[in-house]
Amino acid sequence: MTQFHPPLTTQARHGLHPDLHEIAAQLHRDFDDLIGAEVVDRVLDEVAARFVDARVRTFLPLLVHRYARSDLRAVSGSGPAADRVRARAGGPPPKD
Repeated sequence: MTQFHPPLTTQARHGLHPDLHEIAAQLHRDFDDLIGAEVVDRVLDEVAARFVDARVRTFLPLLVHRYARSDLRAVSGSGPAADRVRARAGGPPPKD
C-alpha cells in the first residue's frame, strides 16, 4: 500500500539536495502546460518527502526525477491509475 507523505515547502524541497533545483525546472518545463505548475509542485513535494530521512543522498535527484515524472505522466493521462494520482496530487479532473 502506498503511504502518503505530506507536501514539503519549497524551501524544504530544495534544501533536500541542490540538484533538485534543476529537476524541478525540467519537470515544470515538461508538464506546466499540460497540468499546471501547482500540480507539478505538489507531485514534486510528495515525491521528495519520501526521501527526507534517506541516509544516502547520492542518487536523490535521479530517484526524485524518475518517480515524479512517472506520477506526472499518470496525472496527465487517463484511466483509473491516472485518476488516483490526479486526486492525490490535486490535479484537474479528466477531460472528456
